Amino acid sequence: MPEILKNISRVNLQMRRGAVVFGEVVYAPGGICGPRIQHDYQLVILHQGELELHLDDRRIEVAAHHAILLSPGHREHFCFARTQETRHSWCSIDAGAIPAKLRRGFRAAAKPAPVDARIEALLELGKTTFFEGRPGTALENAFHLSLGLALLAGFALGAQARIPALNPGDQALARAEQFIAKNFGQPLSLMDLATAAGVSRPQLLKLFRQRRDITPTRYLYERRLAAAAGQLKHTGLAIKEIAQHCGFANEFHFSRKFKEAYGKNPRDWRSLRWSSQVQNQPDHSQNKA
Repeated sequence: MPEILKNISRVNLQMRRGAVVFGEVVYAPGGICGPRIQHDYQLVILHQGELELHLDDRRIEVAAHHAILLSPGHREHFCFARTQETRHSWCSIDAGAIPAKLRRGFRAAAKPAPVDARIEALLELGKTTFFEGRPGTALENAFHLSLGLALLAGFALGAQARIPALNPGDQALARAEQFIAKNFGQPLSLMDLATAAGVSRPQLLKLFRQRRDITPTRYLYERRLAAAAGQLKHTGLAIKEIAQHCGFANEFHFSRKFKEAYGKNPRDWRSLRWSSQVQNQPDHSQNKA
């Protein structure tokens, strides 16, 4: 199906680096693009004007300072503002360059959402030409692919965060998990978690078992152990300090829990991770707490 472009005022930028394209364009009033079939994953960000997007059999309105993440295989027809110029930027990534798990997340973020300053900053960085005189090197292509993936994933995460939980149980579980993420280094009881979630202790136990196949206490300790493993690997803090930072009663309690989960005590595990023979190997945990 041929793509139709109408009333383009100017193309300010279009830069390809490997699998990634960053671009910016201004459409005169009444500008259109399409119909076309989308082949890439593409984030379209409106800076001014407005967009009426016909996506398959749906009509979607995208306002200024909002964006929409498009995925391959859909029929698209863009109709821009009739009474003013519309300026938008985009970042598109070849589908084959994106891991399957990320593709699923990108497809789920198919609704318009506001663009915050962090997304704008990544976009502007992507539109900047780096390393003049040596385009297309493997390092430069990898840099722009990483930047493009961060841009699309950041937008998808923000869009996902704005989706309300489907039911009160999901909302309570989310409150408990957020509370643990912020406060795992403090002494916490099951009652503390239930209070933060806004449910009773039996209800919290039921929610975690049904939706996470784990108890709240075990979830808390897994969070503490993961943080402790990170500090062991990436800092020189003493074992006692790490135990305190991560919410364990004392160094001995920490060592016992850590050995149950990782198969070695913290000191030996750190020594192994820091040795040259295993520095590039992944961490392994039995996920026991």
